[in-house]
Amino acid sequence: MPTPAPGGPDPGLSFTDREILSTATHPDFRAWLARIRHIGGCQHPVHLVGHTLTVDAATGRLVHAFTSAEQPHGRLTIACGNRRQSRCEPCARLHQGDTYQLVVSGLAGGKGVPDTVRSHPRVFVTFTAPSFGPVHRHTTDEPCRLPQRRRGLVCPHGRPLACPERHPAGDPLTGSPICGDCYDYPAAVLWNAHTRDLWQRLHRNLYEALATGRGISRTAARNTVRVAYAKVAEYQRRGSIHFHAVMRFDGPTPDTPPPAWATTTLLTHTIRTATRRVHLAVPGLDAILRFGAQLDIRPILPGNGGDDDLTERAVASYIAKYVTKPDVAGITVDRPIRDAITISVLPVTEHARTLIRTCWTLGGRAEYKALNLRRWAHQLGYRGHIASKSRAYSTTYSALRAAREQHRRDHNDQEETPDDIDTITDKDWTYTGNGHTPGQGMFADAIADDLRAAREAAYDARMSVDHPSGGSNEHHD
Repeated sequence: MPTPAPGGPDPGLSFTDREILSTATHPDFRAWLARIRHIGGCQHPVHLVGHTLTVDAATGRLVHAFTSAEQPHGRLTIACGNRRQSRCEPCARLHQGDTYQLVVSGLAGGKGVPDTVRSHPRVFVTFTAPSFGPVHRHTTDEPCRLPQRRRGLVCPHGRPLACPERHPAGDPLTGSPICGDCYDYPAAVLWNAHTRDLWQRLHRNLYEALATGRGISRTAARNTVRVAYAKVAEYQRRGSIHFHAVMRFDGPTPDTPPPAWATTTLLTHTIRTATRRVHLAVPGLDAILRFGAQLDIRPILPGNGGDDDLTERAVASYIAKYVTKPDVAGITVDRPIRDAITISVLPVTEHARTLIRTCWTLGGRAEYKALNLRRWAHQLGYRGHIASKSRAYSTTYSALRAAREQHRRDHNDQEETPDDIDTITDKDWTYTGNGHTPGQGMFADAIADDLRAAREAAYDARMSVDHPSGGSNEHHD
């Protein structure tokens, strides 16, 4: 049996045991463990070296110094902040919570938003993509696609247009084209790439529709009623983006009510009219890009409703769920693609692979250079944020992060600079790497598991008080 090195782990131990022992016996272990707990068990933390010095501007006296030399392993470890659950579950969970607070405060008030917004007309809208060709559908009690005699039994390429199968959830065939040669892959990719432009046109059209309906100018409409929104993008199984959005009527400002004529019915009608008017011509594409014909609009109710009602918290939970899961298994990947060769070995369906290859091909054409399609090929051409909102809808992610950091400082009784001193702050930090060693990763995962269990226990306790009978107001799709 090998002789252990002086002061080191026994070389006869397994790799896992050696890594755990090496991590746990490091002199900085306890301080490092406290730091990882502080950043929520982040799975891919960022390491920095440097300092932050606070100096009295009048006297030049050093008021406070924070350096990486004082930190475990001589470096400052901070959370990666990645919103993707596939990359870092703890940071994604935190981002999901922030999104929930951002959305629910715009519906029920709080975080600087007056609670009077609860009386404003609010709706939950799903905007779909248009059809780029028939695809296989998820069905349980009926065939995927019945034959359409008026359209013929086969496509121009001689393939049957009907599918007698029943596709269960998770079937990789779901979302793939009935005929790949008939499917308009360029249009599908360019739809994803232009959804941001289409949304901007929709937002402008809302005021045009309001003005037309009321017989006033668009400026007068904007000065009387404002449309605030928060939205999240989601991939359908066919790889096309659609939006879930909360939309609200305000007066000129969020703390003023809209006029009496600005009702939920008018908001619904305005959204439908504005959506129908959205169109975008794209160079090299025969079709005009529009939103899909399916447009689902449901009113949002204050407080607790019935099982089929949409409540404020249910909508906020529904939107927050998608923020951390932008990647659909077999459809998208969570990292940019560096070269065309990589596409052939990606863990995606053949339909998704064709969409990615289409992004790569179109990205090499001069007319699409501004879209940077190769950079966004892993997202099937979509280049917008997964979640976004209008400025007046509610608070911001930055404000929520600042409030959380202030809470941590207050909770840890950290020393703060007196308010009556004029100071100058010098920050000098350098990136030195990221991630954990295998042993550190095991401890970080254990911390993340403990924090997750504590959150779930607190949630269960809260739900048992709010719903003694075991009911829940969560919205399930």
